Amino acid sequence: MTVSPFDPQFVLEGERIKLVPMKLEHARDLFRINDRDLWAFMFSEISTLEEMERWVSEAVKLRGQRAALPFVVMLKDTDEIVGTTRMYEWNEKQKSCEVGSTWYDKDYQRTFANTETKFVLLQFCFEQLGMIRVQLKTDERNVRSRKAIERLGAVKEGILRNERILANGYVRNAVLYSITKEEWAGVKRGLRDRMEHYRGI
Repeated sequence: MTVSPFDPQFVLEGERIKLVPMKLEHARDLFRINDRDLWAFMFSEISTLEEMERWVSEAVKLRGQRAALPFVVMLKDTDEIVGTTRMYEWNEKQKSCEVGSTWYDKDYQRTFANTETKFVLLQFCFEQLGMIRVQLKTDERNVRSRKAIERLGAVKEGILRNERILANGYVRNAVLYSITKEEWAGVKRGLRDRMEHYRGI
């Protein structure tokens, strides 16, 4: 790998989307596709451009500290931003990380965008970084997110009780999932099949 994944110029590309390192200039486009309902199960609540700018600034700072890889999800044909995702809990020694903080424009939820994003990220994790485990977490109440993670083929490991205090003060339980290097081949086939399905839409 010639370019460090923490380099601001590092880009991951799929067939129809590309994952571009999040920058401060992306805050306005992210706010444009923002929906307050998205934040019901997240750690922050964003309702103003200023709050989005702070959220983006914090994400960019984490990349600078090599603590996370925040991306915006762009359509390759138009460079339109349709969502965001990131890798964090990065442990090079133990070859593990977490994928999350993912959300999309309403028009791109449950479309090719998330399937291809997860394919690109997981392929990068397992085939380029040599990860042995990638985990995903979501609020126990977030049924849509849980189903999306389960459709990936991730294995549910259990419930983390009182895992986090959300911005509104709610103490959440989190459902923990993982994909291991041994499971990646099967997950990869499933994601390829779903991408093939979306090509016909």
